[in-house]
Amino acid sequence: MVELAFIVINFVLTGLWFPHRVALPKKAPPMPRSMSQSMPALVDVDQPAAVDIRHIFRVLWAGKWAVALTTFLAVLMAGYYGFTIARPQHAAVTIIETRTTQTLAMPDQTSAPLPPGTQMQILLATPILEQVIARLDLQDDPAFNRYLTPVPPLSPRGLRTTLRNLLQGRSEPVPDAAAIASKLVQNLRAAIRVENPRDSDLLRVTVTTGDPDRAMAIANTLAAVYLADQVARKQDATAASMALLGARSDDLRRHQTAIEAAITDLVARAGLHDPTRPDRLDHDLQDTTARLASAQAALARASDTANTQRLTAQIAALQASRADLAAALQALTAASHARDRMQRDLDTAIAQQAGYQQDLRALTLGAAQITPDSRVLNAATEARYIGPQKLLMVQIAAMVGGLGGLMLVALRHSLRRGFTDAAALQDATGLPVLAQLPLLPSRRPARLLAALDVSTASAATEGYRHLRTTLMLQGTKPPQVILSTSAIPGEGKTTQAIGLAHALALLGKRVLLVDADLRRGAFRHYFALAGTDGLAAVILGHIGLGAATEPSPIPGVDLLAGGAQHAAGGETLFAPALADVVTQARAAYDVVIIDAPPVVPVADAVVLARQCDAVILAVRWDKTPASVVLAAAQKLAAAGVPVTGVTLTQIDIRKQAQRGGVGFAHYGRGYFHA
Repeated sequence: MVELAFIVINFVLTGLWFPHRVALPKKAPPMPRSMSQSMPALVDVDQPAAVDIRHIFRVLWAGKWAVALTTFLAVLMAGYYGFTIARPQHAAVTIIETRTTQTLAMPDQTSAPLPPGTQMQILLATPILEQVIARLDLQDDPAFNRYLTPVPPLSPRGLRTTLRNLLQGRSEPVPDAAAIASKLVQNLRAAIRVENPRDSDLLRVTVTTGDPDRAMAIANTLAAVYLADQVARKQDATAASMALLGARSDDLRRHQTAIEAAITDLVARAGLHDPTRPDRLDHDLQDTTARLASAQAALARASDTANTQRLTAQIAALQASRADLAAALQALTAASHARDRMQRDLDTAIAQQAGYQQDLRALTLGAAQITPDSRVLNAATEARYIGPQKLLMVQIAAMVGGLGGLMLVALRHSLRRGFTDAAALQDATGLPVLAQLPLLPSRRPARLLAALDVSTASAATEGYRHLRTTLMLQGTKPPQVILSTSAIPGEGKTTQAIGLAHALALLGKRVLLVDADLRRGAFRHYFALAGTDGLAAVILGHIGLGAATEPSPIPGVDLLAGGAQHAAGGETLFAPALADVVTQARAAYDVVIIDAPPVVPVADAVVLARQCDAVILAVRWDKTPASVVLAAAQKLAAAGVPVTGVTLTQIDIRKQAQRGGVGFAHYGRGYFHA
C-alpha cells in the first residue's frame, strides 16, 4: 500500500509539474516583412517548467470535489461491502506437539516420528477431512455445502455460472454424491491452515469460519481425528505383526512335528532304541578280528592239506563276518549322527517357537498400551474475530479513493490542451494578449446586451473596455477597421465583436458592426433583423451601403447583416467591390468591426483581413488546442496578414484563479461585480 501511494504521488506531481509542455516548431514559418514586427517568430516552449508548489496546490484544490467524490465513493463501497456483504470470520487455533515420549507397540523395534511437513500433509489428507465431515455433519452446513443454498441468477456467481455454461454450450449439471463429497473436502481444506513454527515440533492448526463455535469444533475434531488416525495406524501395524508371527509359529510347529516323526522312524529303522547295541557290535567285531588273526596264524603253520583247507574256509567265513559287523557298526554310527542332527534342528525349532510365543504375548500386551505419536498441547477454547476489519477497510478505501482522485485530477490537468492564462497563450503564439474576456453571466445570445449594460459594473464589461483601450492605444493612429475572428467555431468571436462595439460606442464612436459570415450568419441569433439584404447584396451592387444597414439596440452602433446565406460566400468576398464597400464604411463610421468566419475551416477571414487595420484572434479559455491556434496564426501569416493580437475568451474566473491563472477579474472585486 505504501509503494502504491508513492507511485500515485509521483504520477500526480509529474503530471502537475509539467502541465503544458506544448511541442511547437522551433522556427517560425517565413512571413512577409510587413508582419515581422506585429507577429514575432514562434518560440520554443518545449522546456520543463520549474517546480511551482503553489501551482500544484492550486490545481489540486481546484479538483477537490473530484477527490472528495472518489474518496466518498470508495468509502461508501468499502462500508457497504464491510457492513453488508462481507461475512464475519472467526479463527480457532489448536496446537499439536508432534514429538512425544511413547510406548512402543513392537518389541525390539524403534519408531522415528514423521517430519512436520509430512504430518502437515497427513492433517489435510482427504481421509482425515472426510472423518471430520462425518463427525460434525458438515454436509448439512451451508457454509461448506454450498449446494444447499440456491444461487440467485443475477448474483455474480450466478451470472458467472450462466456465462460459463453458455460459452461451453451445456447446462449446469446436477451434482452427485461424489461431487458433493469432493466439494465438501475442498471447502473444508480451504478453511484450514496448518503451520509449523520454525525450530519447533509444533503444528499450529487454524480454522477460519463464520461461526465461532463451528471453528472451535472443527479445530478440536481435526486434532482428535488426527491422533486417532495415528493410533489406528499403529493398531493396524500391530495386528499385521501378530498375524505374521502367528503364521511363522504355525510353520515352526509343523516343521517340529515333521522332525519328530523323522527321528522316530530313524530310531525304529536303525535300532537306535537299544543303547547297548553299538557296544555289542564293537565287541563282536573285535572278537571276530582276533579269531581271524589266530586262524591266519594257524594256516601259516599247517602242513597237511586237510588242515589247510579247513583253515582256509574258516578264514573266509571270519572275513565275511568281520565285514558284516563293520558295515553294521558304520550304519549304526551314521544313523546316530543323523539322529543327533535332527535333534539339534528340533531343539532350534522349539527355541524359535518359544521366541515367537513370547513375541506374541508382548504384542498382545502392547496392543492394549498403544498411544499416538503426537498430543494436543493447546486445544481450541475460543474463536477470535479476524475480519472483516471494517475500520481498516474504510481507512484504506479513503486513502485509495483520495489517491485515485488525485490521479484523476493530475491526469485531467496533464491532458488539458487549451490555454488557462494569458502568459501561456502569449508564450505559445508569440502574439500579445490584448484582453481576457470572462464568461458572460447568461449564455443566451438574446441576453447579451443586458449583460453588457453599462449600468452594471462587471468583469465582462471591464474586459471589453480593456480590449478597447488596448486597441485605441496601439500606434499613433488607432485602427478603424477591426476584424474579429477565431481559429474554429464556438470561441466567442461574435460576442467579442458585439462587446467591443458596445465598449467603443460608450466613447461616443459611431460603430458599424458587420456580419461577414455569408455562409452561416450569426447576427440573427443576437438581433431582431428587419431586412433580408446585407453585405453580400452590397458587394454585388444590388443595394447601397446606407440602405443595407439598420440600427441596433446599442446606441451608436449600426448593423450590416450578411444577407441571404449561400455556400459561395468566399467567392463573393473575392469581388473587387469589397474594397469599395470597406472604403465607404470608413468614410461613414468612426470604427468598423467585422465579424468574420473562423480561419481554419474556411478562407473567408483571410480575404477580409487584407482590408482591415487590426486582426483580433479569439481563443477560447481552456478549450482551443494550441495546435489549432498556431494553425490559424500560420494561415494568416502565410497570406501576409498581420495579426494584431489574441484574446482569451469565455474565461471561468473562479476556475482560472483556482488553477493559478492571472486575470484582472480575480483581483477586481472591489471595483465591479466579479
